[in-house]
Amino acid sequence: MATKADIEHHYDVDNNFFALFLDKKYRAYSCGVWKSAVDLDQAQAHKLDRLCRYANVQSGHHVIDVGCGWGGLMKHVVEKYPDTHVHGLTLSTEQFKYVKGNPDPKLSVELSAWQEYPAPERKFDAIISIGAFEHFASFEDHAASRQRDVYRSFFDWCLSISTSSAQIGLQTIVINRAPNSISELRDSRYLLDKVFPGSALPAISDIQAAIIDKYEISSVRRIGLDYARTLSEWNNRLILNEGNIIECYGQQLFDHYRTYFDAARRCFETGYIDLYQASLSRVKPLRILS
Repeated sequence: MATKADIEHHYDVDNNFFALFLDKKYRAYSCGVWKSAVDLDQAQAHKLDRLCRYANVQSGHHVIDVGCGWGGLMKHVVEKYPDTHVHGLTLSTEQFKYVKGNPDPKLSVELSAWQEYPAPERKFDAIISIGAFEHFASFEDHAASRQRDVYRSFFDWCLSISTSSAQIGLQTIVINRAPNSISELRDSRYLLDKVFPGSALPAISDIQAAIIDKYEISSVRRIGLDYARTLSEWNNRLILNEGNIIECYGQQLFDHYRTYFDAARRCFETGYIDLYQASLSRVKPLRILS
């Protein structure tokens, strides 16, 4: 799993830096849903709506956001669903401080990995995780064929902290195949080595294997090209703020993010990697009739 240091390597540049290219309302650092969206802000709102539906969030629910970022999903839930409370988990100190600075009593946040978060007194009615699953198993875990054990542990944990009717809204990047070219290999290595150290992408078969006898996939969307468009939008906003970014953070950081966005966009456009959104429901126990 990516360590706290791995996560902070990428996410703790500076909160104001990310605000320069992400959407204004949610500061959502993951793929938007573009089917009927006219801009980035609307695409991110559509994404949050879908993941809430996939988790079957209802008014009065107690919701957990695993990998909560800057709290955009949390804010969306309490605005749209009355009497809800959302608890966020993050390993980023800067994100933790940002969410903690929100005085809304319906929101709470913890600087913690899911493995370290114990079963709460009141179990959660819905679980949402957007763009965190990719960090759960490392490249070394995959090389040793341990990744499915890690993912099984996550879904076991989900069962332990949630009610019997709770669903999971999951969004994660997946790897579809081996690279077809040196260019694809170079792009993927840059993303793993320079952007997200300590992380490795699951295959859809890894997720399917990990949920056996725990959860079933009740709905799923595959929207990798939406992520390509989201990355293009981030890149355009980055370029618009080039002078400010170089002045405040340096040429090296600006060039790094240009390379990162271009490499990731190409990976989605070629189908080397993809983006899945899934609704997971608990498997009902089998009854043997006598």
